[in-house]
Amino acid sequence: MKTSTITIEILAPIQAVWKALSTTEGMKAWLDWLKVETDWLQNSPVVFTCFDKKGEILEYKGEKMIFKGIIESKMENKEITFDYPEQLAGIIKERYTLNEINAGATSVSFTQTCTDEKAQSQEEDQKQLMEMLKTKLEEK
Repeated sequence: MKTSTITIEILAPIQAVWKALSTTEGMKAWLDWLKVETDWLQNSPVVFTCFDKKGEILEYKGEKMIFKGIIESKMENKEITFDYPEQLAGIIKERYTLNEINAGATSVSFTQTCTDEKAQSQEEDQKQLMEMLKTKLEEK
């Protein structure tokens, strides 16, 4: 098992970053290939389904990429943690932690715990996701 954290600064208010990470509409805005099903309450189930450009569900080693988990913790404008008991694609847990730098800038730390098998590509995947979030939120 390996845990790694990527931290970036996003030129956007903390409320905008929080919305992008903790609402279905917000996630869809920067992850258009992802379908999210949840009520966004702590301890509630969450299902993330990954699609390709044709609308087909993506696969990882023969398994459909449908991540089923729970929202383990949620503190508004601070932190949200997803736990994945099935460990699909080697992902065990994901946590987003927000810190307000000033009224127009937010620091986001993305911590991911994966199986050793997934660890090789873990940090690069995290960087790509955080860059996608940053790009979307900093669009003018």
